[in-house]
Amino acid sequence: MRLTPIYVRGRRKRHTDDEDAPKPIASGPRGGRPLLSPQAKLTSSQIRSHKRARLLTANSTKSRKKKKKQSRLESLPNELIEHIFLYSLNVNFARASPVLAAAVSTERIYRTLILLAFWDDSAEASVSCNRESKDAIAKILRPLHYTPLSPAQRKDLQTAILHCRWCTVQRILDQLPKLMKLVIRRQWFGAGISMTDDHEGTLKRVLKQKDHARVFEGFEASTTSDTSTPTPTNNYTLTIKPLVSVTITNHSNGQETTHPFLSPLVIPDKYLRGSAASNSASSSPASSSVASEDGFSQALITYLEVNRLALGCSIDTLPLTPLQHPLALSRPALQQGIHTALIANNLPALLTLLKLDEYYFRVTEQQHITAQDQDPDQSPVLPYTLPAKHFRTAMHFAPRSPEFFQALVRASAESVPADDADITYWAMHLQDPFGQWLLRLMELMPEQTAAAKLNPVQNSVFWMGRANADRRELASLYLRDVLGGVERLDSWMGEVHLQLSPPSSS
Repeated sequence: MRLTPIYVRGRRKRHTDDEDAPKPIASGPRGGRPLLSPQAKLTSSQIRSHKRARLLTANSTKSRKKKKKQSRLESLPNELIEHIFLYSLNVNFARASPVLAAAVSTERIYRTLILLAFWDDSAEASVSCNRESKDAIAKILRPLHYTPLSPAQRKDLQTAILHCRWCTVQRILDQLPKLMKLVIRRQWFGAGISMTDDHEGTLKRVLKQKDHARVFEGFEASTTSDTSTPTPTNNYTLTIKPLVSVTITNHSNGQETTHPFLSPLVIPDKYLRGSAASNSASSSPASSSVASEDGFSQALITYLEVNRLALGCSIDTLPLTPLQHPLALSRPALQQGIHTALIANNLPALLTLLKLDEYYFRVTEQQHITAQDQDPDQSPVLPYTLPAKHFRTAMHFAPRSPEFFQALVRASAESVPADDADITYWAMHLQDPFGQWLLRLMELMPEQTAAAKLNPVQNSVFWMGRANADRRELASLYLRDVLGGVERLDSWMGEVHLQLSPPSSS
């Protein structure tokens, strides 16, 4: 019987052609690796030398690739690259190469872009400026060689930089004092208004953030032919609203002109939704210290509130002051932000968004009526409404904090879903005056909605936060029962529910 060989894995015995050839002598007493012959040593040395030469050649090629020759633009001094970038105002300039990005990615370039984008120095808003004010403005805007931008150019620049990661709300808020300097230099000193030495010294300390005075007196001086001494002709008053605007009052004709520091033409959707990306960036670690889980940081709420006040959202009488320039704002994104604020129980963010949404709706509706050549006094005013889901969200996520539901009611009481069983059950178990008032509102909702459609200004329970207690019984009951017997509740558009100061960056 023929057996099948079994092959076992392991070290195999080397077979040589010449069995009689001398075997290599093992080194050491116990044997081991045989010593190399001189020829084998030479061959091994040559192999290592060739390998080392190949590695050195490859490394030199890589180093030559790393030291790529710079273009003529990249080899220019940084000062010239900055001027070219500021002349073009194209953010894609920095994305062309790492060298250009490093040259223009500095704090002073960021500051200059923000000032140029958010300062309204258009022909409609500015006055003729004297030499001293022009020099002061040029000094603030260095290294830019300043020329005013049109509203369309400013809108494009705002849109471009607001989508850059370095442009955080904290950086914008940090530039509000410099924006105040630009406005006062242009509209007060540039208009030729003189001041006494005491008032001028105090105002300069305010511009340096070393004083907190808010009201200043000035006069427009003229020189007669009989004497070279200037004599006051018109008296003016300068009133500063911190971080928001300045108001110049001409006492000769009683005219008041308000100049906001920030002139927004675009509010990105990420800010309205409460995106966390708008609060922090890798280049601004300070802003991340104030970020919240829902994305509505203190800095972002302050920024939205400053935008709201700068747009003139403090007026509640018709006709509303139209926006000086068209504003790019998405109401769906704003509604999503209201939903986010309700879920996070963020009352300051909720109040700011509700006021901004209602005012924007009123102004755009009024502009639509005017564009159709209709009489604003005769044309019907559409009632402002909120989605019913907001009231359900407020009830579910803040069942023991009715102030969120009350804020929604004050914005649009007619939007409460009258047939919602959950809201009815919640109102019954509140066991407080607001719960009883809410049940009464839901009971009278059909009549109230019909009356509000006919005349939203006077027949709504609330008009831009103002209670129509003299026309609607529900409004008077709200003042008596819910608010404890207050006589009146004015519009909330002029109310500021948070401290308008840039959050500390420390």
